[in-house]
Amino acid sequence: MNQNLLKKFLSSFKFDFRLAKYDIQSCIAWTELLIKNKIVDKAQGEKVIKILKKINRNPKKVFPEEDIHFAVEKTLEKFLGKQKHLAGVIRTARSRNDLVVSDERMFLKEEIIEIIKLLKNLILTIVKLAEKNFDIPIVGYTHLQPAQPVLFSHYILSFAWWFLRDIERLQDCYKRVDVSVLGSAAFAGSSFEVDREEIAKKLGFSKISENSVDSVSDRDFIIEFISCCSIIMMHLSRTSEELIIWCNPNFGYISLPKELTSGSSIMPQKQNPDYLELIRGKSAKAYSDLIGILVLMKALPLSYNRDMQEDKVYLFSCVDTTKQCLEIIDMIFSNLNINIEKLKKDLESYDFILATEIANFFVKEMKYTFKFAHKKVQQLLNFCVENKKSIRELNFDEYKNLVDKKFTKEMFSKLQEILDIKNLAENYKTYGGSSINHVKNQIKNINNLLKKIQI
Repeated sequence: MNQNLLKKFLSSFKFDFRLAKYDIQSCIAWTELLIKNKIVDKAQGEKVIKILKKINRNPKKVFPEEDIHFAVEKTLEKFLGKQKHLAGVIRTARSRNDLVVSDERMFLKEEIIEIIKLLKNLILTIVKLAEKNFDIPIVGYTHLQPAQPVLFSHYILSFAWWFLRDIERLQDCYKRVDVSVLGSAAFAGSSFEVDREEIAKKLGFSKISENSVDSVSDRDFIIEFISCCSIIMMHLSRTSEELIIWCNPNFGYISLPKELTSGSSIMPQKQNPDYLELIRGKSAKAYSDLIGILVLMKALPLSYNRDMQEDKVYLFSCVDTTKQCLEIIDMIFSNLNINIEKLKKDLESYDFILATEIANFFVKEMKYTFKFAHKKVQQLLNFCVENKKSIRELNFDEYKNLVDKKFTKEMFSKLQEILDIKNLAENYKTYGGSSINHVKNQIKNINNLLKKIQI
């Protein structure tokens, strides 16, 4: 038999070495508890703790072994020298089964906090961009077709609300990650009397698990976390797509500095939004990580199975992808340039986006049903197309002939005032609508929500 192949196949060290510091911290706290409960000799235990603390100064230097747990034990043996047998102390009253889950939970608690920090920074960057371009009206889109005018600040603040909900999901997920399983041992618990509450407190957990079988076999907390990240990546992908469209010269609403684009190997004029495209593409990695962990756990019998060794592949991949993409998109929002002249030009070119407000005006002033008003505006638009006119170019007589003989000059004058783009944006007065007052209110609410985020 190829023993080297078998050993390599069984090993998880190439990826779970990232858990080294958590494994060492866990071993230190566990040994302290064993000493306190007089389960191990105090002098021997303190010797082990001293060496573990020395290893913890550079946890990345642990000696490779089958997995991170054996690696820590092997490194401990090396440092203990002639007293290497004392390394066996750290195995007392526990198993790799509860130890690995503990390490993963400790790792994930830190990473959730880091990702929330990145999300907060991104939201603040978006808010600053909205404040800087507060009252700029733009063409808003549905179905990627010009729809209605909207404030630029209102439009991009929609991204901020996405990311705020992502924070809420991660905060909720954190509650289920923040559970200590140590003391569950292999799956049945331990005959040694150890205080699970105390070890949880030592390692910074807020509560302990209730069922030892569930403790070692559960990976829901990882699945939930990757699910949260998949939603974050979906939001980042949609944000990237919007910015990619806006970067296109046919839109030309924004531009990016050369450092945030890439040139073409054949077309000298090209500045491609490759960073945004990669963020959009990397969402597929998060989705595949989610599918991977779900398939991994599907139909596994209780309690622990070696299949679960592979959970860290999906976990680490998802953490790295999400954090990297959040940092890049923040950089992009911080450095993009807004082409205000092009935004104004498109507002003039696509003045059919005023159609809805004309229909609303007919409902208010002519007392039409909206369905009938809608039909009348369509007639106006058809006339404009046939005569190559914009809506703003329609005169009073044309309105009177096409809409209603009861249409007055006073109504015409009032309508012209309403159709001023800046006034129009102010007309969206429903709560959460695209008016300056509501945008100010949004920014205030977002900042207040960010201040309340504590984890």
